[in-house]
Amino acid sequence: MKLNNLLKNQQFMFMAMVLLGGFFSLWVVGDLSTPILTSIVLALLFRPMQVYFTKIGVPERLSVFITFFTAVSLATLFLLIFIPLFINEANRYLSELPSLAVIAEPITDLLGDINAPNESIEGAQSFLSEITGFATDAVSFGISRLQDTANLFLSIILVPIFLFFWLWDTDTLSSGFSKLVPKKRKFLVRVWNETNTNFQNYFKAKFIEVFVVAVTGSLMFWALGLNSPVLLGVSFGLSQLIPFFGPVFMTFPVLIVSLAQFGLDPYVIVILLFYALLQNIDGNIFLPFLMSGVVKLPAVVVLLSVFLFGAIFGIWGVFFAVPIASFIKSLLDNWKYVDS
Repeated sequence: MKLNNLLKNQQFMFMAMVLLGGFFSLWVVGDLSTPILTSIVLALLFRPMQVYFTKIGVPERLSVFITFFTAVSLATLFLLIFIPLFINEANRYLSELPSLAVIAEPITDLLGDINAPNESIEGAQSFLSEITGFATDAVSFGISRLQDTANLFLSIILVPIFLFFWLWDTDTLSSGFSKLVPKKRKFLVRVWNETNTNFQNYFKAKFIEVFVVAVTGSLMFWALGLNSPVLLGVSFGLSQLIPFFGPVFMTFPVLIVSLAQFGLDPYVIVILLFYALLQNIDGNIFLPFLMSGVVKLPAVVVLLSVFLFGAIFGIWGVFFAVPIASFIKSLLDNWKYVDS
């Protein structure tokens, strides 16, 4: 299709204006976009519950209240129980973190056995000391930021307010929005239906994966005898929100905790093997089962999407990378209907 014809196409121009308007609005509101996007994700997750209540005969407005209070109750329960547990576990780990002498001693002994210069031994000790300090400072910074985030999230009221009105006015907004859509709308309808279904299914599957991996990981780390198994397990579960990179980066905390606790012991390799096994089971069996029929994208496309949208939109770009990529795929798949 020529550019001139494309600019005259009502469906294409309408979608372009909606997308540009949406991105511009998020850019204008700045930091306020976080509670807005959070409420949208929650609305996508709990909208099927509202639809189900309506189908079984519950009055529509009452179903909104039931869904809203269910969502708020679960979120509050998560924040009041899980976040303090997570922070306490992290602080306990920091207080128990040894100086990594169990790692330093074998290395310095080895350097001494081979008659290494004193400068090498002192350099190795200094290097290990710096690693320990860096690891402690990094985790401490992360915990302090987590506490600030948790307190901020508990104090704001914007998320439940936005969530309530997304649920309350969904049909009204859809009805009003449909009046603005061009009469020729086959392309827009198909893209909207596919995108809406993919978004809902993706986030439901992703949050199920996070929960299952977090619980399974916590139990596995506990069975392996690692300190702070809940901290490691939940971090492993949350890392699944970032495709590819999250689980890979999570390898380093597991390795640091294992070395800090067991030193240069072959058991550390056993721990990493079990971690790799759980990661492979999730990535090659459990996740494909959850995502079957939801997001049919090649792995390289997902990888590039995380890079691209993360660079453009930051952490939210990483979080929404796969849904945005599936939206673009839906555009391309239904492009033949752009004139319909």
